[in-house]
Amino acid sequence: MGTGFFTSLSQSGFVGQAIVVILLMVSVYSWAIIFWKQSAIGRAVKRSEALREQFRSDPDGTINHYADRSRFDESPFAAVLEAALQELALLLGSRGPAAGRGELSIVHVDGVERSLERTVAEQVVTLRRSLIFLATTAGVAPFVGLFGTVWGIMKAFAAMSVTGSASISSVAPGVSAALTTTVAGLAVAIPALIGYNYLMNKVRNLTIGMENFSSEIISTIERNFG
Repeated sequence: MGTGFFTSLSQSGFVGQAIVVILLMVSVYSWAIIFWKQSAIGRAVKRSEALREQFRSDPDGTINHYADRSRFDESPFAAVLEAALQELALLLGSRGPAAGRGELSIVHVDGVERSLERTVAEQVVTLRRSLIFLATTAGVAPFVGLFGTVWGIMKAFAAMSVTGSASISSVAPGVSAALTTTVAGLAVAIPALIGYNYLMNKVRNLTIGMENFSSEIISTIERNFG
């Protein structure tokens, strides 16, 4: 930001400096969320794509013999498939998939579908966790900075009324100090907004993928057990 910002900050008084410190802490936390969620969602996308490729290469075999879940940890697709298999096992009892062929009614398949819908909703909630902080930061930080600016300008005009001087040289330092909080608020809000939109787009893509994957699972179950 340059030395001008820090010079103005040093002249902004306790309220302005406190606001900048608070915004700085919020910014650090926002960046931590952005990097953490980007890493987590990136792993989820990579492992979900791997599971989807395995499923599409052998959907019947995956439904009947799916056992190796460890390499798909953190994949929301794995959670969806797990929910389908648990519901299927509950419907078929202890007889196993082979014994249940042709024994699922439309009502049973609807039950599996509802289970998948619940799981998709739960996974979306997990993927969106902490993103609300970014949205809140993007919306609130500029107003916090504006509050500091208004406060600083009030102080500058109050000082001007006391000294009786209305020259630029007497007003400019106070106004410059007041504007530092607006700059800080925008510097915090803009990355938070960009990060929020970017990550939410990733979540939306994963949500669409989970819904499509659920449809593929239902089609496979209907073909094998319906």
